[in-house]
Parts: sequence; C-alpha cells; structure tokens
Amino acid sequence: MEKLEAELALLRTRAAALNSRHSAAEAAYDDAKVKLQRHHLEADLNGDDKSRAKFEAAVAAYAVTRDGYADALAEVQAKIADAEQKLAAERAAAERKSASEQLARDLDVVERALPDYLAAGKRFADALEKLHFHHESGAMALFIGNTATQVEVAAGFALVELRGMVRAIQDGVAPIPAAKPISASVPVSEPPTQTVFMMKSAKYRDRDGRSRFAGQFEDADMPVTTAQRALRLGVAVPVTDPKRARLRGSRGGDFDPRAPDVVDLDAVEEHKHVPHIDPVLRAANFTPLPTAEPRTILIDVPRS
Repeated sequence: MEKLEAELALLRTRAAALNSRHSAAEAAYDDAKVKLQRHHLEADLNGDDKSRAKFEAAVAAYAVTRDGYADALAEVQAKIADAEQKLAAERAAAERKSASEQLARDLDVVERALPDYLAAGKRFADALEKLHFHHESGAMALFIGNTATQVEVAAGFALVELRGMVRAIQDGVAPIPAAKPISASVPVSEPPTQTVFMMKSAKYRDRDGRSRFAGQFEDADMPVTTAQRALRLGVAVPVTDPKRARLRGSRGGDFDPRAPDVVDLDAVEEHKHVPHIDPVLRAANFTPLPTAEPRTILIDVPRS
C-alpha cells in the first residue's frame, strides 16, 4: 500500500501540472484563433498572405500543444483511476485480514474459557446438590446442569462455524463483522419545578433529596408537588400575587433555618376537611353570590 500511495501521489502531481499547462495552451490557442479571425475580417485578403500564414501557423502550433497535453492528461488520469482501484483493493484486503485475525483471537479466548466455565458450573451444581432438601437449591442445581449442557452443545456448533468464517472473511467471501453498537445514553428528563413566593419561611427537599431552605418574602424554586402543598397551606402564593411586588426582599436576608416558625413542607399534615382551592382562583378573589331564600310551592295533585 505504501508503494501504491507513493505512486498515486506522483501521478496526481503530474496530473495537476499537465492540467495547468493544458489550460494555458487552450488559452493561447483561443487567442491565436481570435487573431486569425480578426485578420480575415480586417486585413487585405489579396496582398497580406505572409501575415495570414503566420497566424495560421500559430493556431496550428497551439492546437498541437493543447491536444498533446490533453492526451497526456487523459492517460495520467486513467493511471490514477487504476492506482486508486488497486489501493482500494489493498486496503480492503488489509481490513479483511485484520478482521479475520481478530475473530481468530476472539475464538481462541472463547475456547480457552469454555472448559473453565463448564467445570465451574459443574462444581457449583455438585455443591448445590448436597442441599437437595432445599427446593430453591435443587432447582438451581438442575438449571445450571441443563444450561451447561445446552451451552456445550451450542458452542460446539458455533465455534466450528465461526472458525470457517475466519478464512471466508480473509478471502472476501464473508463480510467483515459489524462493530458492536455503542449504546447511547438516554437523557433523563428532570422532574418539573415551580417557583412560588414564600409568605413564611419553610424547609423542603428538592428533587435530589437534599434539604433546602426558603426564606420568607423570597422566591423559591421547588418540586411541583411541594410548591402546590405550600400554596394550599398558605405558606406561599403564586409569583403573580400583588403581595410579591410589595414584600419581596423586605426581610433583608435575616433568616434562621432553625427558627421554630419555619414550616417543614415535607412533614406538615394538611387538614383533609379543608377543600382544595386552586391557587389561581384564590388569587382572583372571586366573591360568592348571595343565595336566594328557600320558597315553598304548592302543586295540585289529582286524587286517585
């Protein structure tokens, strides 16, 4: 492959030089042809044969040069294609050889490990059989014995088939085994949180189980379930509540997380008889309409 790569590099360098010279010859040919055409259009056609012959000779010479470079460039490009094909074949052969050798090494490891596995399984099953009076131990011994037998039989067929693949891969009859896919880690979505405005100081646990403190008249970002509990208990109000604009930061950071009035949102019990009121409805301050006085209506009923 090193020889082919060196040859290919020289051919590509040669092709670049020929292409440059062919472009220059093409431009010179076009210029000479334009001059000859101008002579035909402007010069004295009856008496200026010497100039005409000069222009014609220039056109012919540049055409020969241009065509010569074109032919050489085409031949070099054909050699480049042939070299690239040979190099690709050599690389494929090297990849097949490497893959077949790797498979052979892997099979060697399996063949060395198989007897140890079968022997260890037999020793473990024999040890479990001494506990025959215990149902689970007997079931494990039976399972290990059956599994070892199945593995030994399957390995006999599989190893023979895989040994045949080693030569088939090297000869190009079988494809190179695909690489083991790398399992991509699935991003775990974080539990949602909610920001509320604290009317009382409180402590709670975040989504990672760590203890957190939320000071009075400050915003707090907490798990949604904890935030909803704080809203129901009146420990917090939504951040849209007008009291937030008036009270936020008024404590000036003067907090004692161990103070007796700090509410433990994870331990406090809610009164079950208190109806749940949505915090949005609570913030809207709806006033219930007065109910009408009950009235009695007499209905005539026919006698039977």
